[in-house]
Amino acid sequence: MAIHKLPVSILCPFIETSHARVVTNTDDFIWRLVKGCIQLKLVPDIGNTVNMVPVDHVATITALSGVTPTSDVTVLHVTARPPITFNDLFASLIIYGYDVTTCEYVVWRGKLEQHVLEVQDNALFPLLHFVLDDLPRSTRAAELDDTNTQALLRHKTASSKRSVDQEMAGLYFAWLVNAGFLEKPSGHATVPLPTLVGVAKAVGRSGK
Repeated sequence: MAIHKLPVSILCPFIETSHARVVTNTDDFIWRLVKGCIQLKLVPDIGNTVNMVPVDHVATITALSGVTPTSDVTVLHVTARPPITFNDLFASLIIYGYDVTTCEYVVWRGKLEQHVLEVQDNALFPLLHFVLDDLPRSTRAAELDDTNTQALLRHKTASSKRSVDQEMAGLYFAWLVNAGFLEKPSGHATVPLPTLVGVAKAVGRSGK
């Protein structure tokens, strides 16, 4: 009996964000963290990278991996390029007019715990066991070798967002406002939130 080897590609994305139409899941940790910080009016100083990759980019890699295998088994790590940090995402909140102040993580953690005890209402309430532990340590992303992925994309002619930059963050915030998940920014905006066309509907178990 002849044995035929089939080429296999193992795709390893980290955090997939929504596609170009910016429909997203309000139960994702990232968006609960964003909302919880807005409610608290504080953001923690966390310089860790967060590997947020638009799903359009993941889909592109998936399609290419099916037609251009490089070996019998190819592992394709999908990484954000350029990489962004939690602080980059939090900085976008300020740019788009959200009234938040940056503080040390230990201070933020104490204020969050006090806030939840006082008002019993914060988007991070279901995740307190996680966020009150040690976010700077627990959110450290693994270093991924995306050499195979970059080789696959080298001859790709069409461009797509490979990371969540300030512009895309603004689109997400705008969609989350339209969906009723986030309040409209009330502070001074360096850049106004973009205007989206169409009706937004929150995707997730809860909008709280």
